[in-house]
Amino acid sequence: MAEDDQAEAPHHGRLWRRVWIGLAVCAALVIIFHRPILLAIGRRIVLQYAAKESLKADFRVEGNPFGSVTIRNLHAFATGPSQYETIDIDYLYLDYSLLGYARHGLPRLFNDVEARSANIVLNPSKAPLRPRPPHPQLKLPRFFPERLRATDTTVIVRNQPYDFVVGHADLELNPRTPGELRIETLQLPSGDTWSRISGQTSYTNKNLILRDLNLSDQEQLHFLSIDASQIDANALPIALNCTVGGGQISATAALSETKSSLDTKLHVAAEKVAADALNKFLIFPENYLSGEIERLTLEGGGASDAPRTWSGTLSLQLGDVHRKEINFDRAIIEITAERGRAVLRSADIIKETNEFHLRGSMELPATFADFGRTPTNLEISGKAPDLQRLTTGTTVALTGSAQFSGKIDIIDANVQATLGVTASTLGFRDGIIDKLTCTLRASKRVARADTKRSWFADLRTAMEFNLTGIRYRDYAIDSAEGSSNSSDDVLGLDRFILRRRENELNVHGRYILPAEVSTFASQPADVDVTLNAANVGDFWVADSPTKVSGPLQLQAQIQWKQEIANGQISLSGTNLVMRDLVFRQVSTIPILLTRLEQ
Repeated sequence: MAEDDQAEAPHHGRLWRRVWIGLAVCAALVIIFHRPILLAIGRRIVLQYAAKESLKADFRVEGNPFGSVTIRNLHAFATGPSQYETIDIDYLYLDYSLLGYARHGLPRLFNDVEARSANIVLNPSKAPLRPRPPHPQLKLPRFFPERLRATDTTVIVRNQPYDFVVGHADLELNPRTPGELRIETLQLPSGDTWSRISGQTSYTNKNLILRDLNLSDQEQLHFLSIDASQIDANALPIALNCTVGGGQISATAALSETKSSLDTKLHVAAEKVAADALNKFLIFPENYLSGEIERLTLEGGGASDAPRTWSGTLSLQLGDVHRKEINFDRAIIEITAERGRAVLRSADIIKETNEFHLRGSMELPATFADFGRTPTNLEISGKAPDLQRLTTGTTVALTGSAQFSGKIDIIDANVQATLGVTASTLGFRDGIIDKLTCTLRASKRVARADTKRSWFADLRTAMEFNLTGIRYRDYAIDSAEGSSNSSDDVLGLDRFILRRRENELNVHGRYILPAEVSTFASQPADVDVTLNAANVGDFWVADSPTKVSGPLQLQAQIQWKQEIANGQISLSGTNLVMRDLVFRQVSTIPILLTRLEQ
């Protein structure tokens, strides 16, 4: 029996060799005689993918579908909603490894990629609307071929006010020899344009490095590294060093892809950077940023889509910020995050003698959708001994001094805020107020970001104010006091009393808040007015040419709806004097107002 087994073993070995040889011959015959069929199938797959992107494409394909293909005269254009406007490539060579893709995925698919005379136009605003997954996962880029060469490549991204353009660029990434990036024209959405710029590249072990890309004396890219050598382990380190606005910016990031998120370790440092120079690179509106970033340090880490995992510190010093809305000499901000809690240690804004301070903390949420709903406390305080310097250059020019303090708390997704303001000798255009005090209380239930509700839903407010010594043009008022409240869409003026010596004007009413601000003028409102004036002339300064003197009583009830007023007015008075005109007796029955349009 042993001798028989030994005799059969060589026979079985020869049989399996013949089977493998037969399979190899069959595969070779399929490749040789069915290559046109396989190329046609591949072409059909590409056309179907293009159709899904609303593209109509035409091209010629050559080569071996199991190892490398060449695509010539590729032309594609949008036939419907698509982020791709046009794609034109004269020559595209792809050398790939199906075995590498099967074992390691996309990073090991392409060995050699070469493109010549490519012109690609993107229009993100035309992308089709697609339902977003409830929990989108951030992923690392995976396209890192062993070698890449692009010649005469133009990429245009439609944008406002200008397109982003990389025109007639040449790029070579070769692991064996240093390369170069050359760009004939670079245009940013801000409209800033540079011509004939270049930088040195290297690509050893898939570590893409770009050096010495100089745009101008104020904007220079000294070093950029995107290290894909660890992409198989789902890790991608990035490093950057550049000059922007005459200052230095350096940053490093270690990105690591997990099954559910993207873990990040980040370090950013900046010094003496003109903030307005960042507007063009960060695609902000013109003059959105202003002043100088004197110093910025950011050190942190955590899962990108899970704020509760964030930890780190932020330190920022800004100087000489001058915008239409705000002006200050210096701002200092310090923030720390650790163990699911963020602390605003300081946020101090200083404009000469005027100061604004913020302090507080927040429980970081599990997701971005819960920002504004987690427990939070914020304290606000400030003083402005010189409002004129603080408001210079703004649309509201004020003089005098003011102080304010307040607090904002979020408990069980409910925001509660209190703000108190006092001001002295408050001057404004054509007027002045000797003293002002105001207290505002508000609360609102914060809905999740994906919940559609009116902006005034669950909004409650209550305000009390008192003003004394008011002068406005030719008018004089001893005091004005009142209170108001709101509940959801109903805003009520509980009382508003103007007093001048023995004269008193009372107003109260109600207004329905609009769902959209543009329709505020057509919202329903009603108001009641009562005037008891022993001498109505006291409301004017002594030498006013429009002054009316004498006793006067007035009552009015007015309703406003769809920009039409209805109501009635009763008026009575004696010996009313206006310049040389005297009204001995003024007495009316109620006057009915109908359709008094705006």
